[in-house]
Amino acid sequence: MKTFIPILGLSLLLAACSTPTPPPTTASISIDGPATLKIGEDKTLTASAKSNSGAVLSGHAFTWTSSAPNVVDVDASGKLTVKRLSASPVTLTATDNGKSGTLSVTTYGLELTMGTINYLPGTTDARIGTAALVKFRGPGNSIGRTNAVQLTGPADVNVFNLEIGPFTTNEYYSFNYAGSIKPVSGSYSATATIDGVTYTSSNILNSASVLGAFKNGKIQFTNSKDYTISGEFSSGTKSFRESFYNTTDPTADPIIFKIDAIPDLPVSYTSSVALSKTTYSPYIDSFNLLPEDFATLTPEAFNISITSLPDFAVN
Repeated sequence: MKTFIPILGLSLLLAACSTPTPPPTTASISIDGPATLKIGEDKTLTASAKSNSGAVLSGHAFTWTSSAPNVVDVDASGKLTVKRLSASPVTLTATDNGKSGTLSVTTYGLELTMGTINYLPGTTDARIGTAALVKFRGPGNSIGRTNAVQLTGPADVNVFNLEIGPFTTNEYYSFNYAGSIKPVSGSYSATATIDGVTYTSSNILNSASVLGAFKNGKIQFTNSKDYTISGEFSSGTKSFRESFYNTTDPTADPIIFKIDAIPDLPVSYTSSVALSKTTYSPYIDSFNLLPEDFATLTPEAFNISITSLPDFAVN
């Protein structure tokens, strides 16, 4: 007796046997890119989705994010914009189907920060000028030679004569200012060739951003070395330095102290150099940052104020 198999049942059996195997799921994501990035250079990261066996999976689109887009930004295609010197590692993340991969990066190169100088507020010479700060972190362990930095922008800032190096470590800073150069808002750029490599940086100057004056200031010496500073720093001031000019001998070099973090006032100091017995004109230079600090992210503006204080006598 012959066995009869219905055609419909055979069709269903064949259909069941031809069901496609589902694609492997994403188990991990890896990012291919350098761990150090140069300010201003073009870099594009690539990400790979991998299965449990480590096989690279095709056809995946990734969402990119940066933990500090004001330092290193990344667009939808993985293209990087390296803007500033990192104070700590920046984490770049690629995400797909609930899985993420990360890459930790730091930055090096030339960093320009423009700003204003509030010059001698409260006096007949009061004016608002222009200031510029450049910081450099090199890829090596030292900086060779003296390297000029060329500034350009809407204001005539090429007269600032900023320089980088030489130095035995790879971090260096330089700044300058001019009360006579009226600040003009807009984009400025810095270029320097350091140890044979050309570095560039840009920054936006906001002429309306101004650091306030040191208020009610007074310096009093008890002898040729010991003195007290009293007064009030303006909001936003992070560091300062004092300078003393000999009023009886205009040819004498001024005594200018190291920039330091602002203290609680009043505060007493002892100068390492004894002052001559004469009368001095003191000034307080206030800064909205500590220029030598590479462990903190540099603000978007570099602002200074220079305030004159009443003359004092060393007896």
